Amino acid sequence: MTEQASEPGHPATSARALWSVVLLVLAAALLLWAASALTWATATFRTPFSGDVPSAVSGSVARPELVPLALAGLAAIAAVLATGGPLRRVVGVLTALGGLLLGWRAVSWFRTGPAEVPPGPGVPPGSAQIGVQTAAPYGPLLVALAGLALLAAGVLVAARAHRMPGMGARYSAPGARKQSRGDPDKRLWDAQDEGTDPTDEQ
Repeated sequence: MTEQASEPGHPATSARALWSVVLLVLAAALLLWAASALTWATATFRTPFSGDVPSAVSGSVARPELVPLALAGLAAIAAVLATGGPLRRVVGVLTALGGLLLGWRAVSWFRTGPAEVPPGPGVPPGSAQIGVQTAAPYGPLLVALAGLALLAAGVLVAARAHRMPGMGARYSAPGARKQSRGDPDKRLWDAQDEGTDPTDEQ
């Protein structure tokens, strides 16, 4: 039984792939939260009444989608654990698309710079930007890393969805399990998900 668990496609390998996906998505979520809190740009604005006011623009202002995408990544973990088969592959594809979106947003920041960034908190309406707005690269770099992590996780899920264990098979109703016994391949995967020896005929 120990030798079987170390072979490709057996539960030990599948569990490692599943944990890799979980860790990649968690890392992406943490990177996005960190990027949303960092300062992405600084500028000076001339206000109508209080003169010149410096402003620091955080990632949550420069890219408002960062925190929602971090929360969506956490939801994707639950979806991967709870689903299986084609539906799990759909979750993987959506996760990979989210990674591509983040990569595109990071690249667009480096291409256009902070010119498109609105004034940060504390700048009253009617203020005009003066001087040159400076940008810090650390926030966009974290977003790019988060995008790569989500892309890798999504591709891994889409490619190996059928081999990853999930809660669905373990906690499915007895009637649903009996229906799968007619298919030898399905019965083999169900037995492995349950932690039993598929070669035991008893």
